[in-house]
Parts: sequence; C-alpha cells; structure tokens
Amino acid sequence: MGPGRVNSHSQQVKPRPGESSHRDLPSLRVVKLAILALIVAAGLVISPAFAKDRQPTTRVVSGTIYDESRNAIMGADVELTDVQTGKVLDIYSQESGDYQYSGLKFDHDYTIKAMYKGGASEVRKISMFDTRWHLVMNLTVSKPAK
Repeated sequence: MGPGRVNSHSQQVKPRPGESSHRDLPSLRVVKLAILALIVAAGLVISPAFAKDRQPTTRVVSGTIYDESRNAIMGADVELTDVQTGKVLDIYSQESGDYQYSGLKFDHDYTIKAMYKGGASEVRKISMFDTRWHLVMNLTVSKPAK
C-alpha cells in the first residue's frame, strides 16, 4: 500500500471501557422479528374484544314443538319457507321437541310451521325488519279437525 492509503482491516475502533461493540448489539433482523412477535401477540389479545362487536351476517331461528297439553313432540315436521325465493326446508324436531335453522338471510322474510300426525301449528312469520339475529319460536301443534 502506498502512502496516504489506509487498510480498513488494520484499523478497528475499539470500544471504550463500559461500552459494547456493535457485535454485542442485536442485529436489525432480530429486532424486527421481536417487534413483529409483539404485534402478533397484542393482536391475539385484542382481537377477541373486537369480535364481540362484530355483528352476525346470518340469523338463527330455534324453538320447541309442543302439543296442546304442552308436551314436547319428537319427530314433528318443521317447515321453513323463504318468502322471496319460495324455497322450502324441512327438518324434524329432536327428542326434546327442539329444532333449529341457521344461516337465514337478514334481508329475507320467512314463514315457519310445524305438523305432526295430521295436526298443524299456526304459521309464524319472520320479518326482514326484525333485527334480532337469534329468534326463538315455540310452536304448538293442534289436534287434527275431525
């Protein structure tokens, strides 16, 4: 090497006593990963709180099917009709008389009724103007007319 040239490898700045060298500091990549981990952890803690404020996009209707003596009916045919499309869905009440439909659209009207051994309940309406996301509709099946 000629005069005036400095070999960068030969000159190293040594830290003063009590100071650390740059090698002792965490790398920028490690710091970024630690910050990212903190953000993700904070999001996991905060997100359940925000989930409570989220409104459901579909609704549920459920209830129990009874006879005129207020006994639960197992095996009653519960018929739900989408008024806008005309689509009819049928399910049967469970051992406890319970039924449930889910995934109903908020912007549709529905009718629901129950039938059992020739008898039927009144037809109930579910209006799109009712803003509740879970409706409970208990239905009573009358004895068939003779």
